[in-house]
Amino acid sequence: MARQIVAEWAEPQCLGAAMDLMNLLRSAEALLYEIVSWLIFYPLTFWRCVRHPVRMMIYAERELTDPPEEQFVDTVSPPLFLFLTLVIAHLFQMNIGAAQPELSGVLSDDRNLLLFRAVIFSLLPLLVGIQRVHQKNQKLTRSTLRPAFYSQCYLAAPFTLSLDMALMIGQLDHAWSSITAWTLFLAGLIWYLGALTEWFAVHGPMRRLRGFALSLGTVLVGGLIALAVLIPVALVTVSTR
Repeated sequence: MARQIVAEWAEPQCLGAAMDLMNLLRSAEALLYEIVSWLIFYPLTFWRCVRHPVRMMIYAERELTDPPEEQFVDTVSPPLFLFLTLVIAHLFQMNIGAAQPELSGVLSDDRNLLLFRAVIFSLLPLLVGIQRVHQKNQKLTRSTLRPAFYSQCYLAAPFTLSLDMALMIGQLDHAWSSITAWTLFLAGLIWYLGALTEWFAVHGPMRRLRGFALSLGTVLVGGLIALAVLIPVALVTVSTR
């Protein structure tokens, strides 16, 4: 009987099933560890971005020169950091009772909506990244754009959170909601413009006044592009009653 069981497990299909199970367990183990590690490294990354934004942008570009397995070992990688920030804002919106439009079509699924928001809020890192490549007199390719885009994701995440929370709090029906929303938005905007101005001034290099004008122009252009995308999408996906 024992020999029969061993013989059955020795069959190729049984060995293949056992290997698939082991691979699945290893993948689950790695995924669980990665998610739990975010509880530590996300707050640390956020704090470092808020306190030393220019240092973190330099850090992001430098990390991409390391081997893939050694990149961002003590932080959350920039695009993932931006995406997790949007997830936190989305969860916050679901729990504070802010009004949420009813969406139809592909954006009615929360996962698709989060992905769409990630694309919209990635426009600022993309625009600044293109300018960074241009300043360095490099040809615009995936390889030259990646370091600049990654570095700007670190800068965009705190601003994105302040903007998103300001929009949500502003929808609440409380006496304090309007002033709180404007305070959050202006604080985030001033911080973002200040950090981006410093980045342009140091790495441009250029005068800070020109750096501020370029930063403000980038935000305005990014906002206009976002509106150009959001308005037709809203007309198609927002359900009316």
